[in-house]
Amino acid sequence: MGLDAQDRLWSLLLSLPMTLFLFIFFIIPFAFIVLFAVDYYNDYYQVAGTLGLDNFRAVWIPSTATLFGKTALAAGTATAFCFVLAYPAAYYIAWQPARRRELLVMLLIIPFWTSFLLRTYSLMTIFGENGLANQALAYFGVPAVFEVRNLWSVIWAETYTFMPFMVLPLYATLERMNRSAIEASYVLGAGPVRTFLRIILPLSVPGILAGSLLVFIIAMGELVIPALVGGVDGGYLLGNAIDETHSQLPGFASALGVLFMLIVFAVSIAYIRFVGRGGLRL
Repeated sequence: MGLDAQDRLWSLLLSLPMTLFLFIFFIIPFAFIVLFAVDYYNDYYQVAGTLGLDNFRAVWIPSTATLFGKTALAAGTATAFCFVLAYPAAYYIAWQPARRRELLVMLLIIPFWTSFLLRTYSLMTIFGENGLANQALAYFGVPAVFEVRNLWSVIWAETYTFMPFMVLPLYATLERMNRSAIEASYVLGAGPVRTFLRIILPLSVPGILAGSLLVFIIAMGELVIPALVGGVDGGYLLGNAIDETHSQLPGFASALGVLFMLIVFAVSIAYIRFVGRGGLRL
């Protein structure tokens, strides 16, 4: 057996545990979702033995398109806010000395040590109509600004919650960036703004791409934040629709889930093709 064959065999063995994990906990469950969506199983979880597209026809209605649009709007806005707020933080951390970088990254991931549900409830306590944030503003004579039970409250809650998912990929990209290109830009007479727009920002595209996709996909399927922070009217998004219908109408909920995954997959491919491959042309 040649050296290349041994390397391929060793790579196959190393990837086997993750392959089995994905097959058992992703491929097989997703296959059952598809079978429910195409009417192979009925609403009583019994094998019907037939295939059809009735569930997709039931999903393909104007209200579902509105629901998808509302969910995409919330996820896209939260992703944009995360990028605007996370890029300066990641840039600052990446340019600090090594010991300080480690401390700042540790401070960044500390919120992950607490319960996600607990953090969501704390947001409602702080930013509710009678919460601590509005009380602090009232102390300085400023009218109440923050409130919950609407779509904007879902957006800012998702922005806060998913911010580390944007900062960490950006930081990893900026920290590994070739500093000689930046120094060469300054030597050739480019100022800080031009150096950032023509050198730093295009070189950080991989981090922007990874962070944006990560935040957008998670926000699209989010359930807890819309349910708690948004309430019934302001926070009813795609994840809530799937959660409420899966017990009574598993086929309908499965069709929603399959359609959701197809749309997210298409958006991801388009984003990688037109942004990731071409970079940022400035």
